Amino acid sequence: MLCGSPWHLCDHVFFIIHMETESHWILGRLNIEERRMYMYNSLSTAMKDSAAIKACQPFAVLLPHFFALFDEFKKENKPVCLDPFEVVKVDGLPQQTSNDCGCFVASFAEYFIDMKPIPPIFDVEKHRDRLAVLFYKYARMKEVDFIDSEDEAPPKGPKKNLS
Repeated sequence: MLCGSPWHLCDHVFFIIHMETESHWILGRLNIEERRMYMYNSLSTAMKDSAAIKACQPFAVLLPHFFALFDEFKKENKPVCLDPFEVVKVDGLPQQTSNDCGCFVASFAEYFIDMKPIPPIFDVEKHRDRLAVLFYKYARMKEVDFIDSEDEAPPKGPKKNLS
């Protein structure tokens, strides 16, 4: 599904959450059908998990109100409910041993998208190198083929009135 698609057409929406007090990033996955937000935390301790759940709460509370405000579910005749989404911690994830939460967040999302289980043993060096190569190849492709991403393209001028 393309970026910018209406959320009522999506099954899952990913977003990253910065836990400022912990200087740590986690992955959130919203399952719209289940009305649950899954939290992927690569630095799991009782204290960090409590802070991660606290960081997810504003999303869990506000998103149902945004859906109601923008009539997202009325388009599909789904009932509008303003109750907060349930926040569920995903257990059994590999844990980081150094400051690599960004690599873990990107990899957790990729495993879910590819419908593969997240392995309990996680070689962060291998994943970081693979991500670096992918980003480099993408940048080179854009450079060689003169491709602009939508947000990089020059702004379009005002439409001309042909009448």
